[in-house]
Amino acid sequence: MKSFIKKENIKYIILILVFSLLLFSSFGIAALGEITVHFIDVAKGDAILIQSQEATILIDGGNRWDWVVEKFVSYLSEQGVKTIDAIVSTHPHTDHIGGLLAVIKKFQVKAVYDSGKIHTSKTFEDYLLLIDEKEITYYTPRRGETLNIGDLELLVLHPVDDVEQYSLNNASIVLRLEYGNISFLFTGDAGRRVEQEILHSGLPIKSTVLKVGHHGTKTSSSGAFLNQVNPEVAVIQVWKALRFFLPHPKVLCALKSRGIKVYRNDLHGTVVISTDGNQYWVEVEENPAKSPTGR
Repeated sequence: MKSFIKKENIKYIILILVFSLLLFSSFGIAALGEITVHFIDVAKGDAILIQSQEATILIDGGNRWDWVVEKFVSYLSEQGVKTIDAIVSTHPHTDHIGGLLAVIKKFQVKAVYDSGKIHTSKTFEDYLLLIDEKEITYYTPRRGETLNIGDLELLVLHPVDDVEQYSLNNASIVLRLEYGNISFLFTGDAGRRVEQEILHSGLPIKSTVLKVGHHGTKTSSSGAFLNQVNPEVAVIQVWKALRFFLPHPKVLCALKSRGIKVYRNDLHGTVVISTDGNQYWVEVEENPAKSPTGR
């Protein structure tokens, strides 16, 4: 016996299918979730907090000054941080690891990723002793490795195995985070020598957001590097007290000439960039009208 479907029923079935496809598509987009990258104003130094649905990552921790550490730790608590899945200390200068001592004492830290470059400072010694005391897993990632932390993947662009060939700054861990169609490049204090090595590595470096190297000094941000990264946004972690020295005018000119939107801790306070993998949003703590460049 043949069965027939009435025309009005066919229309009904088509509507159901279209609605189901739209619903599935919406859930597919939402499933990626949203991540937030905080470029925290810690005066003299770098501190970057990355939060996703399944991961909390901290790249560097600012200086060891008491008033900076208090502000920094309070900010992390305000963001709901209780456990840190990974700390990345790009290199052992005090303005990058000083605040990490308080962080390791205050929060549960699951792993530390370190450049492996040795420094003779008391701050670095205390930092290593605390990691050992807390029995925190310690890694020294190298170029080409992928750090899988929760639902995030960070590609290591630098350093290579022989880290002792580099200065402290050039030993910096450089990471690229790709989230959907949006990407971030975190450069620590890496200089032009490292930028050239990364350019010749064959690894992907084009990124939507660039954390400008070494607080905007002219020792970083070469023209060739900026051309290949080709960011839409650049963030400079720099202190108000150094405004007459940093960022260097040549770096600002290089960014402006390429139409890159610049955000700076000295002008904007903490800069927060959120993305769903398709679009991104930038929020600043203060003085949004004072951005020195813009598209």
